[in-house]
This record gives sequence, C-alpha cells and structure tokens, in this order.
Amino acid sequence: MRRKWGWILALLGMILVLASACSQPASMVGPVLKRADTTWYLYRGQGKSNVLLLQFNKADAVVKAVDAVGETAGENKLNSDFANPKYTADTTKNTMQIAASQAINLTFQSDYTGTANGYAVTGYTVQYQGKPYRFVRLKNTKQKKTATSAAGSSQNGGQSANGNNSSLANRLMGALVDVNTGAQPVADKAFVGTFTYRMFVGKNVGAGQITVNANGTYQNAVTVLNTTKPGDADKAAVISYSLATGQLQSLYGKEYLNPKNLLTVDYTVHGQNQARRLPQRVTLWTNGKSGDNINLARARIENTNAQLIYYSKDYTPWPKEGLGPVQTGMAMSKTDAATPGIPTIYTNTLGAYRGIQKAPVQSNADFMQLIGAISDAHRQNVGQVAVDFTDMYGAGVKPTDYQAINKDGSKQALMLYVFVVSPAKVIEGASYIISTQSGNLLVFGLLDGKLYLLHQPDHDSATVTWMMMPDVDLTVPPLQIRLNPGI
Repeated sequence: MRRKWGWILALLGMILVLASACSQPASMVGPVLKRADTTWYLYRGQGKSNVLLLQFNKADAVVKAVDAVGETAGENKLNSDFANPKYTADTTKNTMQIAASQAINLTFQSDYTGTANGYAVTGYTVQYQGKPYRFVRLKNTKQKKTATSAAGSSQNGGQSANGNNSSLANRLMGALVDVNTGAQPVADKAFVGTFTYRMFVGKNVGAGQITVNANGTYQNAVTVLNTTKPGDADKAAVISYSLATGQLQSLYGKEYLNPKNLLTVDYTVHGQNQARRLPQRVTLWTNGKSGDNINLARARIENTNAQLIYYSKDYTPWPKEGLGPVQTGMAMSKTDAATPGIPTIYTNTLGAYRGIQKAPVQSNADFMQLIGAISDAHRQNVGQVAVDFTDMYGAGVKPTDYQAINKDGSKQALMLYVFVVSPAKVIEGASYIISTQSGNLLVFGLLDGKLYLLHQPDHDSATVTWMMMPDVDLTVPPLQIRLNPGI
C-alpha cells in the first residue's frame, strides 16, 4: 500500500512540476526583436492619430511619428546626438526602453489581436506613459486596400514584371499622369527655380533637388545613400534615386506639393560600382488615373524672405541644420543644375541595365557588384558560401596579388578579375577562408566566364589554390518593373 501511495505522490509531483513549467509566462519582447524587417505601431484608441512607428535594427531603432497605423511617412524621433536611438530589453520582465530624446519605456502586458485604422493587426497590449497602449504589426496589408478599392479607389497589388523587355517595361511611361493639365501659375516668382537641400531619409543620408516651374508644376529628385554619416556622402553607395512630379497649390502664402507621378530606381548596394551602378528595381506610382497610390507625406515650401524652406515629414534635417518651427525645415539653395524628366531617367535606367546585362564585368568593381547582386538574390549566399558585404570588402586588388599554385606545384593561370569580401560565417578548418593580418577574407576570381574561390589548404603555409565554383550562375539578376504596387 505504501508503494502505491508513493507512486501516486511521485506522479502528482511530476504533474505539479510540468504545470509550473507550463504556467511560466512566455516572453513577449523576444518575438518582437526576432521579427527582422517588421514594422510595429504604438497607439491608443483607433490608431488614426498620434501613432509611433518602430523598426528594430541590430543596434538601434527607427522611430517615427506618423499620422495613423499603416502609414510609413513621418517625422523621425532621434536621440540627443541626432542619430537613431539605442534600445534595451528585458525578456524576462517583458520591458523595453528606447533612448530617444523623449524616452520610450514599454511594459508588455498581454497578447492582442484586433483592428486599427481599418487594418487587421496583431501584437500586444503595453503600458506606456502610465496608460494602456497597443503595440502591433499589420497582419495583412492588402485588407484595407481591398476595402478601399471596393469604394472606388484602385489601390491594389498593381502590376509587376521581371525583365527589362517585358510588356510592362515597354508601356510603363504610358501610365504617367500629365502634370500640366490644371496647373495654376505661381504668383510669387521667388519660388521659381531649381534648389538643392540635404536631409536624412529614415536613418540614411539623402540629397534633394527640386525644380519649381512658373506654370505651377514641379519635380523633386531624391537620392538616398547607404550611410548614416553626412561626412561619408561623397563615397557612399546609392540605395535609390526617385523623381516625383506634380503640381503646386498656393495656400496662405505657402506652396504645397501635390505629387502626380513618382518614379523610384533601387540599386544593387552590396559591392556597388558607383561608376556603373546596377539597377535592381524600377517602380512607378501615380495619382489621378487610377486612384491615389503615392505614399508621400504632405510637403510644402515657405518663403521667409531670407530664404526658401522645405518641409516634409518624410525627411529629417542634418544635425544643427533644421530651420523654422521646431527646426524641422530644410534650407533650399539655388543651383543652375538641371534634373532630367521621368521619361529620360527611365530610358537611361533601362539603357544602363541592358549595357551591364550584355557586358556585366569589365573591371574588378563590376565583378564585385555582380557577385553582390547574386548574393542579394540568394540571401547573401554565393553558391554554398555566405558573404558579408557589410564588413570588409574591396576591388582594389590585382590578379597578380593572388598567384595560385596547382596541387602538382605548377602555377595556375592568373585570374582576369578579383575582389575580396568578408565571410558571413567563420567555419573552423574551411580552406576557402583566407587568414590575413586584416582578418578573415574570401577571395573571388573570374576567368573565362567562370567563378573561382581562392583556397588555402594549409593555414600554416602561404600556398593558395584557385578552385572553380560550378554551381553559381553568373547571369545578371533580372530587373523588376512595377506599376502602382500596394503601398
């Protein structure tokens, strides 16, 4: 009988242990930080005003004040050094602190699923500033757009095609809206001319050039660079180039910008050859013909008599350069430079892509850019090798720097082009990872249209050998063309 009771007590003990383990609250903060490239919204009420947008990088967070849940254009909330704020999190206590100029301290309380500003959302209920808030992500961004479309707008998935010679590529410029129709002449001629300004686009450095025409039309060119430091602007890669065209509307002495067309060209960034940039994607958004598809914040130009100031929640001025109310405006400087129109930019982009497609590699820099584009298309992998273009890389080497030896001791043929890049994974004993005084490197070579990777069979010896990578297709990734994709 004692044995029986002992067995029962032991069983109850196991059940209590399991129940205790199951009752431990799951971390809510952990899944937030693990969801890379996810946009979160912090709001009260219906999510139609006073909303914060948050995106978490490895070291810092992008924080914007936006108009509503689902919006992406807004004013960046930076720290005291005019940089993206750092964040810390305690997954056991379900707390998070974001060190913006006005600190954001969150305590996660419970799971939440519902709707906000017409979107289905999922996330958490949190405590913020002593009040209950929602901290959510969109479950399905198409939901609200579909509902809007039924009401008469055509915001939808748009059209997309791969290939610079596709049907969409050939007729894309036919979708442009005529900005001259209905435009009203500008009364204050001080607004007329071409001006430059500089800013941050999110956390990246940007440069703008806007042309205001006397007939009341404008075009605004924006270049986004892959650097957060203004001092590095001259040597940074170009992430994207966009050109918006539209009409001006005069209200209370200010000129508001109403966009009608927005063409954006996204480039290969990793290993970019700045002298011969490779376009990855071309997108045209239009307002008017098929509903409002352009997702730009409302922008305006003001004349203080001393100078013109440009305001837009899409951009943040460079440190100590903000003007006007709460220093959110950007100084406009007159220039004689001219900006080509959208059809010219589009034609030149297709021409540049086709030129690279026909002759992708004419230099070490071209070779590095091609492999960078291939790695982008395959989640930062080249064949079975993971690369890291955010660390050390460069094309300033010579084929003669890497004279390799066959297994029989004879010299191998010199590569035609070479470049170096850091490995994304350091695998102990991997012969293709070359140890140098600067660190671990991958050395890629190109000869007779074939890709090679340098191997160092014995890390105690300087002997190296080129080995071909037959499983890598060296074709330039196709150019994607899009018209009015869902925003």
